[in-house]
Parts: sequence; structure tokens; C-alpha cells
Amino acid sequence: MSEGKYRVYNYRWIVLAVYGLSTAAIQLMWTTYFSITTNAWQYYGFTDAANGESAISFLSIVFMIGMITLSIPSLAAFEKFGFKKSVGFGVVLMGVSGIFRGFFGDSYAMVMIATVGFAIAQPFILNSPGLVAGKWFPESERATANSIGLLSSYIGMCIGLLLTPVIVEGGMSIKEMLILYGIIGAVVAILFVIFVKEKPETPPCPEEQALRSDFKVGIKGAWKRKDFRYSLIIFFCMFGIFNTFFTMIEPILKQLSKNNIDATEVGIIGVLILGVAIVGSFVICFISDKDKLHRRKPYMIISNIIGAFGLMIFIIAGGFFEMAIAAVLYGFFIVGGAPLVLTFAAEAAYPTSEGTSEGLLMFSGNVAGVIFLGAATLFHGNHNLLMISMVAITVIYIILIFMSKESKLEIKTR
Repeated sequence: MSEGKYRVYNYRWIVLAVYGLSTAAIQLMWTTYFSITTNAWQYYGFTDAANGESAISFLSIVFMIGMITLSIPSLAAFEKFGFKKSVGFGVVLMGVSGIFRGFFGDSYAMVMIATVGFAIAQPFILNSPGLVAGKWFPESERATANSIGLLSSYIGMCIGLLLTPVIVEGGMSIKEMLILYGIIGAVVAILFVIFVKEKPETPPCPEEQALRSDFKVGIKGAWKRKDFRYSLIIFFCMFGIFNTFFTMIEPILKQLSKNNIDATEVGIIGVLILGVAIVGSFVICFISDKDKLHRRKPYMIISNIIGAFGLMIFIIAGGFFEMAIAAVLYGFFIVGGAPLVLTFAAEAAYPTSEGTSEGLLMFSGNVAGVIFLGAATLFHGNHNLLMISMVAITVIYIILIFMSKESKLEIKTR
């Protein structure tokens, strides 16, 4: 498909597919131990549950620290070195760290070293879905491209949550499992180096829509735009709730259900949220892209209001069936609608690079995760009150969506 001096290449789907594999792989590395915490701390020789669980949890915290400390440097790298070199650095480092973790997987100290490598790589991979969308896709497909980049993260999490216990319970040792995951990471890195290109020969949209500010100018320009600041707060709240809910999903759901659901059912609910989020991100972003005006705001409002009802149902649910309904509503509409917020923010920040605008949102989301998890301790185990607070925060950011204004590229370039 071509028009004038710009052209949309079919190769864009190959680039997006390989990038999606990269985001799924780094999330697989992050969630490796989520479902086998007890087996893991026993395997590494810890003698009591408290110290063992803290040690395994710290592997996850290292990822979060990496996102917070390196998100801004990764954004600068996108601007200076381009998409393939900067993201490729993260993907190759992930592959190398995966192989290292596999071969030395029976040593907690060596696993920690490998985890630091993953933590360094993660911001360069996860902060860049907008770069793929902006360089390779026309405006009418950017929300969809963003959704694929983000939903790939959900797929990686689902694989980590489900595949790891199946492998370990099937008789494979933890070290052997880590070797398998290392090979997966290395294969993905090779595919990225071979198949991903920096940009198409001609832009996928009119030249004036393809122009982007450099990093420093872009970051200042984005911050000056009120609608981008609204987007930053909205994503801060959404991601903070998401991180807190998933980190504490077992104690939250067990208390809310008065222990009427078991650990397996909790795991099913978690995967259900992510599974329907994958479908939701496709559907919501596809509908927005096919809107004649490519509007984002109406669909953001509708999806988040419905998703808020899902959070409320968690509070009053007494069993697995009701919580499954809540999971579908929350996962499909709020978690699945998150890519639309990224697209809305990128368009509000234009001509700031998508890598910069969306990277800032991902940075804010990870900071929110740390803050929200810290604040959760103030509830002293009252998870019912914690969930009520999450619903209240959701209502607040929905009000901010109402207050924001639509920003479309075609209007900016007239």
C-alpha cells in the first residue's frame, strides 16, 4: 500500500512479531520463579521460608529497580543510537544473561548476577513499543501495533506462570529449566539481529507526521502538554494498581473470598486476567484504529468504567465463579485497554518520539509499583480496604480521562 512519497510495507509485521517475541521472552525471564517460589528457595539451600521467600522475591525486585533506574537512559539511547541498536542491545544482553543463568543455574549468586543482566536489558526492550509503531506503521494501525507490543508482555507472563510449574513438576530440575529458558532467549536474540531493521526505506505516513523531536527537546515538549501530563498520571495509577494486585494476588483473593478459593484457583484467575487482556487489547485498539477520526478518549472512558466494575466485583465476590467474572471485566477492559493509553499519550506528546513518551509512561508505572506496594503495607493486611482504595484511585483517573482532550496527528499537521 502506498500513497505519494510514503509507503506501508508488509515487512512491518515481521519486525513487530520479532519485537513481540523479545518482550515475551524478557517477561518470561522475570516471572520464572513466580509459581515455584518454595521449590526455588529449597533448591538454593535456604533453610527457612521467611529468608527463602525474601531471596526469591528479591530477584523480581531487581527487575523493577532496573526499570526505574535505567528507563530514562534507555530513552536517551533510543534517540542517539536508534531503534535496532538500542533495543538490540537489550535483546542480546537478555540472551547472553539467559544462557549464563542456565549454565550456572544451581547457584543463587550466579542467578542474581544473571538477573542484574536481565534488569539492565528490560528497559531497552519494554520501553520501545511506540518506536516500532511510529517507524513502521501508519496512524490508522498504531494503536493495534502498540497493543501487540504490550500484549506480548502478558503472553510472556502467562508462559512463566503456567509453563514453569509444569516443567518442574514433570521432573525437570530447576537448572535444566533455566537452560531451556536461556536457549529460548538466545534464539529470540538471534532472530532480532537477523530480521529487525531500523526503519523502512520510505516512511509509512506523510513526512511531516514522521518527524520527531530529539530527546531533550522532546521530553521538554511532552511535559509542557497538559494532556500528556494527564496520561502520565493515568498510567501511573493503572500500572500501580496492576503491579500491586498481581504481587499480592494470593492473599488478596483468599481474604476477599474468606478462603473459599485455593492457590490453584488464584493462579487461574491471574492467568484469566492476562488472557482476556490479550483479546481486549486487540479488540479495543482495533475499534479505535477503525474509528473514522481515530479517536482514543471515548474508548478509554468506556473500557475503564466497565473495568472498574470488575474491581468492585472482586470486593463483594464470595467464590471462584464471581471472581472469574471480575477477572474478565478487569482484564479485558482495563488491562487490555492500557495500550490505548500509550497511544493517546504518544499523540498528545507529538512531535516527541514515541520511544520517549511511552518510555516515560512505563517509567512512571514502575515507580507507581514501588510506591503502591509500599503504601499497601499501611493497611496492615486489610485487603478489603486495599481493594476499595484501588477502586477509588480508578475513579480518580477516569475523571482525568474525562478532563483530557483528544490529540490527533492529522489535526497537528494541518
